[in-house]
Amino acid sequence: MATLSAEALSGLRVLVTRPSERAAELITALQGAGAQALHLPALEIAPLDNDKHASALLQASQCILDLDHYDDIIFISVNAVEHGMAMIDNYWPQLPVRQSYWAIGKATKDALAQHGIQACGGDGAMNSESLLAHADLQSLSHRKFAIVRGIGGRETLADTLRTRGARVDYIECYQRQAPAGSNAERLNAIAAANINCSVVNSGESLHNLTSWLPSNHRLFQCPIITPGERVAALAAKLGYARTVAAENASLDATLSALLAARSAALSL
Repeated sequence: MATLSAEALSGLRVLVTRPSERAAELITALQGAGAQALHLPALEIAPLDNDKHASALLQASQCILDLDHYDDIIFISVNAVEHGMAMIDNYWPQLPVRQSYWAIGKATKDALAQHGIQACGGDGAMNSESLLAHADLQSLSHRKFAIVRGIGGRETLADTLRTRGARVDYIECYQRQAPAGSNAERLNAIAAANINCSVVNSGESLHNLTSWLPSNHRLFQCPIITPGERVAALAAKLGYARTVAAENASLDATLSALLAARSAALSL
C-alpha cells in the first residue's frame, strides 16, 4: 500500500486493542495519516508459568529435544517466533538442517528470517486456511509436524494436517490472557476519546473487548476492523453493526480497511 497522505484518515478516532508490544507501528501510522488513536490492549502475551503450565513446558521441551526428528516446523505468529526460538536456542545453538520451516503471515516469516530461517508460506491471509492451501501441504503421509504456538487456540491447522496423513505435535511456548485493569476506566477512556472506529486482530481480543462493553454501548454501532472474514462474522454475531474485514492483520491491510471504513465512521 502506498503511504497514506497526512489527512487520509483524518476524523477517525481509533481504538487500538493490539498487545502492547505489537501496537506501536499501527499507532504511528494512524497518527501519520491524520487519525487519533487510543491504545487499550485487549490481549496480553506472557511467558508460561512454571507451575501452572508444567505439563505444556515439559511437552515443549521434549519436542524441542527431538526437533531433528520432525520434517516440518510451523510458527503461527510473531509471538511464537519470539518465545519459541528463545526456547529452541537453549537446546539447539545450531538448528538441525533437514527441516522445512513454515510461517503464518509475512510478519512471522520476517521474524524467522531474523533468526536466519528461510520459511515457506507467509502469503495471503494471515491464518491457518491460507497456509493449508499451499501445494506442498496437501498429501502428508509419513510427515511429522511440530506447531509452535501459544497455549490453546484454534485446532483447524493440526486437525487438517492430520486428516492429510501427518503426525502433529504442539510446542506451546507462551500464553494469551486478558489484561488486568478496570473496565470502568476503559469505558471512560473510550468516551473521553469519542472513539468512532475500533481495530481487533483476533477472535480472542474481540471477545475481551466485548466483555468490557454494556450491551447498548456506542462502540457496537461504530465500524470494527477485523483480520479477515472469520472474525468479522464473529463480530457480527456479537452485535457489532458495521464489520469491516481486512485481508489480514498486517499494517497495510488494516490501513486499507480503515480507509474503507472512514465514511461510515464519520457519519456517526
